[in-house]
Amino acid sequence: MTSFKYKILGVSLAFFVLNPASVFAAEVIKYDDSDLDQVFVDNDIEYDKKAVEDRKAEFLSNPNKTVAPDYEVEKVIITEEITEEDGEIEKTVTTETHLKDKNPAPIYSKTPVYKRVVDISEHQNPSNINYDKFASDIDGAILRSSITDAETLDIRNDYQVNKHYNELNNRKVPIGFYHYSRAVNPTEAIKEANFVYQFIKNKNVLLPVYIDIEDNKRQAKADKGAISETAEAFVTFMQAKGYTSGIYSYPWFADKYLTRDVKNKYEFWIADYDSKDFTSYNKSDFTSWQFTNQARVDGYNGNVDMSMLYKDYPYMKTGFSRKPMNVLVEEIIAGKWGIGAERQRRLVYAGYNYDIIQKAVNQRLANA
Repeated sequence: MTSFKYKILGVSLAFFVLNPASVFAAEVIKYDDSDLDQVFVDNDIEYDKKAVEDRKAEFLSNPNKTVAPDYEVEKVIITEEITEEDGEIEKTVTTETHLKDKNPAPIYSKTPVYKRVVDISEHQNPSNINYDKFASDIDGAILRSSITDAETLDIRNDYQVNKHYNELNNRKVPIGFYHYSRAVNPTEAIKEANFVYQFIKNKNVLLPVYIDIEDNKRQAKADKGAISETAEAFVTFMQAKGYTSGIYSYPWFADKYLTRDVKNKYEFWIADYDSKDFTSYNKSDFTSWQFTNQARVDGYNGNVDMSMLYKDYPYMKTGFSRKPMNVLVEEIIAGKWGIGAERQRRLVYAGYNYDIIQKAVNQRLANA
């Protein structure tokens, strides 16, 4: 059974084209589904043909072809009133019909919970870090747990991850991890994920565990369907072990090798160094933004990667936030979280209980 959903004056309706074999009444419904494009043309229905072709190409790139393009037909009837010279009011009705993506990319901005989250690896030599100063100048750290060799596919731990973890965890810095992946199929991804899990399973992990998807040696030779399945296999493995998990990549690689559905479905960490104040990346949702690889942190005389996190992962995991309540309340009063429904949406997105936060804001305003 094929269904089309229409929206008329804000009300969604649906009608169905039935398979004749399933119709047992005397009246038989016949239809021709050999050329859907022609059906739209014959009925003067306009739609975004390029968007359909793009989704079709994305679908066909998946070797399993198990997920159909996620579109619905939306028909909007618009009534306009025009006043003629004689005072009569004439109503005109026009329609706009197009294919609507059920999972559109978000067009709103977000409010960062944590603005100074570094990601570091063996490239940041511990002997050059004053961890007391370093820890006091950041909101969190995402450490490279491991990397897969492009030639042998052997997986090894980052040479300095234990030192970074021990020093920062002892100073109560929220920590997450990422694995630099070379995987091109779910089997390889699960092998990588299990390696990461064995390393982190007894550690204090408050931020997500990411698969880093950006390899030009193996992954760039695969297709979007394969890499998307690979990333999803890693993430779902980590989720099954109780960790918040997601995908890291940069715009070109993410758009070419990761479906929008996968990026929207899981935590997505986008690297974009060109944008200022807020990333211009809008091809999918994202929960973290790596905005520079040239940040400076007290206690280390070198550049580091720096990210903003739009969710309070420590609070969501433990009920305790790295951000003090009074600081959050001050940000809200200053308008950094929007107003009204927009503020509520941003706070809920960040993982907060809106009623508790709003009560604190009201109390602060009452005592001002």
